[in-house]
Amino acid sequence: MLLSVKHSKLLSQKLRDACSNIANERYTWKLLGAIYQNKLNTTMSENDDSDSHLGAINRLYTKSGEIRHNQVVLDWLESNASELLPDLPTKVGYFSGKVSWENTFHTLCNQKVKKIISTMDPDAPSREGAPLHEIDAEDQSRLVKHMFHLVRAGQVDKAQQLCIESGQCWRAAVIEGWRLYHDPNAHDLSRDRDSVEGNITRALWKNCCWDFCNSSGVSTEEKALYGALSGNLQAILPACTNFHDVLWAHFKTLLDQEVEEELCDSMLPHSYWKDLLSLESVIDTMGKMKQSRDLYNKLQLQLICGNLSGILQTVSEHIEKAGLSQCRFLCHLLLILETIYPDQAPAALHDTLTKYILALQNEECMEEVVFYASLLPSELQISLLSEVLAHVEDLSRPQCVQYAAVYSVPIEEVSMRIYKKIVSESCSSPDPGMTSVANISDGDARVVGAISWLLLSETQRRSALREANRLIRMFLGARKHAPACAVFEMIPSDTIEVIHREWSKENQGIPLPPDDINAVREYLCLQAYLDTHQAYSDWSAHRANRPSNPTCNLEATTTFSEKVAFEEKKKSFEISIQRWEQNLTVQTQLTRDKMLNVLLFIDGGWLVDEIKGTDCLREEQLKSLRRQYIPSTTSLLVDVLRQSEQDQAVVELCDYIASEQYQLYNLFNQNELRELLEKVYDSSIKCGCNPLQFGTED
Repeated sequence: MLLSVKHSKLLSQKLRDACSNIANERYTWKLLGAIYQNKLNTTMSENDDSDSHLGAINRLYTKSGEIRHNQVVLDWLESNASELLPDLPTKVGYFSGKVSWENTFHTLCNQKVKKIISTMDPDAPSREGAPLHEIDAEDQSRLVKHMFHLVRAGQVDKAQQLCIESGQCWRAAVIEGWRLYHDPNAHDLSRDRDSVEGNITRALWKNCCWDFCNSSGVSTEEKALYGALSGNLQAILPACTNFHDVLWAHFKTLLDQEVEEELCDSMLPHSYWKDLLSLESVIDTMGKMKQSRDLYNKLQLQLICGNLSGILQTVSEHIEKAGLSQCRFLCHLLLILETIYPDQAPAALHDTLTKYILALQNEECMEEVVFYASLLPSELQISLLSEVLAHVEDLSRPQCVQYAAVYSVPIEEVSMRIYKKIVSESCSSPDPGMTSVANISDGDARVVGAISWLLLSETQRRSALREANRLIRMFLGARKHAPACAVFEMIPSDTIEVIHREWSKENQGIPLPPDDINAVREYLCLQAYLDTHQAYSDWSAHRANRPSNPTCNLEATTTFSEKVAFEEKKKSFEISIQRWEQNLTVQTQLTRDKMLNVLLFIDGGWLVDEIKGTDCLREEQLKSLRRQYIPSTTSLLVDVLRQSEQDQAVVELCDYIASEQYQLYNLFNQNELRELLEKVYDSSIKCGCNPLQFGTED
C-alpha cells in the first residue's frame, strides 16, 4: 500500500516525498540485513562434483565470497522491484483464447487487404518486414514490457508463464535458453533418468541474443529483456528509468560476466568481453550519476562496497539538514554499524544522536529523548540531558525520572547539573529588581525554583538538603528573607526521615556521614531562625493592628439612637481590645520562645556543627551568619520584651549573653554591645534594679 501511495499523482508532493523516504529507508535496511546475513553465513553447501555448467557455477559460489556478495545485491534489487509489480497495469491476459496475434489472424482469415504480415509464424514480422495488426502490435508491446518488469524483479518463471497464457509458447522457450546446463544422469545411468536442465548450447543462444539486440525494428524493452538474460549492458540501459534500474543492469551484467569467466566458453561474441565490469567500476559509474547524490542512494552504494568511512562522511554531511525521519534513520544506521564495527564510528554516532535528541525535544517526545541519550557515553548524556530537560515543565519532570530509571540514566547527576546551571546563570546575570510576587526578584525566583530539580528522587534528598542550606545561607547573608523562606518551603517536611531511610537501605547500622549530620543540624538551625523571623513579623503586624477607639461628640442635639449606637461601638471596642491584648500576649510569648530557641540552640549553639567539617567556605559562612543574626535577634527580642513591658526578662536575657556556657558576647561588636547595655540599663531602672550595684552583696 505504501508503494502505491508513493506513486500516486493525486497526493501532495510533501506526502509523496515522505512515502518515498520511508520506502528508501526500508530498502536500505533490507540491503544492510542481506549483506550482514551473508557475512554471517559461513556454512556453505556441499561441493557439487558434477562436470556440468551448473555444477561449475555452484562450486564458484561456494568458494567465492565476492560473487555471493554480488548475488546478494542483485537479489535485493530484484526483491525491491517485485514489490512494485502490483502497480503495473492489471491486465495480464494480452491475447484471448491462448491465440497469439488474434486480430492479425482474423484479418488474414477474412482475406482483408491490409499491409500486415501474410503468415502467422513468430519470425514473420522480421522476415517479411511487415507489421502486425495495430491492436496486436499494441498488445505485443505491452506484453514485452510486462515481461521485462518480471525479469527485472527476478521472476523469469512468471514471465515464461505469462507468455504461455498469451499464446506465445515459443517466446517462453526462447527465454529458457539462458539457464545453465545440467544433466543429473551423467554419473548414474542405473537409476531412472531425470530430466535434463538448462541449455547445452547456451553460448550460441547468447550470441543470437546479442545479434537480436543489434537488430533494427526491435523495441527497447524487448532488447532489454534479452540483454538482461545474455549480459548485454548496453541493451538494458535504455529501458532503465531510475537509479536502481541502472544499478540492477550493472549487477546483472557483472554476475553474468563472472559466470562466463568461470565457464570460459569461446563461442561468446567478441563484444561480450570488450567492457568487463568489476564491483569497483560499477560503484564508480553509479557514483557519477546525478541520482547518487540522494542520501539513500549514496548510502546504499557505500554499503555495497563496504565503505564505512564514506558512510560516516555521508552522515556528517547530511545530518545538519536532515529532517526528523531521516535523522532517526541515520541514528539507527550508525547504531547498527557500531555493533558490527566496534570503535570505528563513535564521533559520528554521538553527533547524530545529539542532533536527533534535540529534534525530539522540539517534538516533546521525552521518553525517546531519554532512551537515545542513554546510548551516549556517560559524560555526554549528562551534559545533553541537562540541556534538554532544563526546559521540561514541572508536571512532566516525574515522568522523565521514570524514563531515566527504565533506561539506566543517572538522573541524579543530570538534575544536579541542571540545578547548578540555573543557579550559576541566575546569580551571574544582573537582577532587574523586585518584579516577582512576595518581594522576590525574577533572578531569585529562578534560583528558588531550581531546588525542585533535586527533589525528583528520594535518593537525592541528601544533596537537596545540602544545596537548600547553601541557598538559604546565601540569601540570609544578603538579608533576603523572602527567598530564603521560599527555599525552605520547597523542602518536604519528611526530608530528615527520608534521608535516614534511604541511607539505612544500603548502610544498615552505619550512622550518617559527618557532612550529612551537619547538614541536618544546619537545616534545623535555619528552620529555627526562619520561624523566629516569621513569628516576629506576625507579632509586629498584630501589634500594629490595634483596634481603634471609637469617638463621638455627644451634644445636646444628639439623638437617643445615636447614643445607643455609640455605646454599642464602645462595648464592641472593649471586647476587641481585650481579645487583641490576649492574642498579643500569646504572640509575644511565642516570639520570645522562638528567639530564645535561636539564641540558646542546643548542643553548642545556633549554626554550630556537631562534627568538625572539611568545607572551609561553609564554616566561614556559618560564622558570618552567627555574627550577623545573633546580635540582631537579641536586639529584636529586647525590643519585643520592652514594648511588652517585660523589663525583668530583658535583665535576665543579659545573663544569657554574658554566660560562658553560650559565649554569645563574642559575636557582638562594641557598638552592638553598647546599644544592648543601654537598653538593659533602661529596663533595669524600670524594674527597680540598680545596675550600678550589680554583683555586690546586700
